[in-house]
Amino acid sequence: MKKLLLFPLVALACACTGGGTAETEQAPLEWGTAKLCIETPIAPDAKECYHIELNLDTLGGGDALAAELSAVLRDSVLSGPVRATVIGTMAAFADSIETEWKKELAEWYDPEAEFKDMYQYHYTVEGRPLEQVSDSILSYRTSTDCYLGGAHGSYVIHYYNFDRKGGKLIGIKDVVPAGKEASVLKAMEQQLCKDWGALNLADLQQKTGITMLSDLYLTNNFLLKGDSIEFLFNQYEIAPYAAGLIGVTIPLPANR
Repeated sequence: MKKLLLFPLVALACACTGGGTAETEQAPLEWGTAKLCIETPIAPDAKECYHIELNLDTLGGGDALAAELSAVLRDSVLSGPVRATVIGTMAAFADSIETEWKKELAEWYDPEAEFKDMYQYHYTVEGRPLEQVSDSILSYRTSTDCYLGGAHGSYVIHYYNFDRKGGKLIGIKDVVPAGKEASVLKAMEQQLCKDWGALNLADLQQKTGITMLSDLYLTNNFLLKGDSIEFLFNQYEIAPYAAGLIGVTIPLPANR
């Protein structure tokens, strides 16, 4: 059985449970939800299925902010073929995954296998605005949870921060003034050591694996939180998978 559901933009009050709108009294944002779901048996007569589910909160109104969020969702969050709309890109993305999985699972599937659950691939993407901490900034969070075979799945989170007035996606160079990169990296190192009870970076690496795969760097995966900023590193970016997602929060650098 295959279910393919595409929902155009609808009001969050009736289409999204616990989505959390990012609105201000001065300028309410017109949120809606784009959804797609595919549930398909991995082989004829198989009870096991693969699952693709995409749920992304999107903005209506047609202004620069809505256009920039849509572009980020189409170009960055959904990898693969890009279409003119979020819904169209979701459909193309799901089609490309399903085409790949059908061929792969047809070759590998064994109805007598002891661990048939390992054939039940899934790919879930969620995106929604976060609680607003500033009238001038919209923060948005996406998460990708997938299992594509092997020993374990993958869970990835990304933050995006937008200038509400002009719609611009805020990058790390807009937050960390030129010449202050080294001091911010040092603050991240000191805070991580404090969070994990480490004496220094070498001790931190031994205890947690942090910086085992890469040195700390100024990632564009950050969340603005009033007077502070949280940097987030996903699995395998600076540490092995077992270290999980690594977040570190420090004060915002001065003279933004």
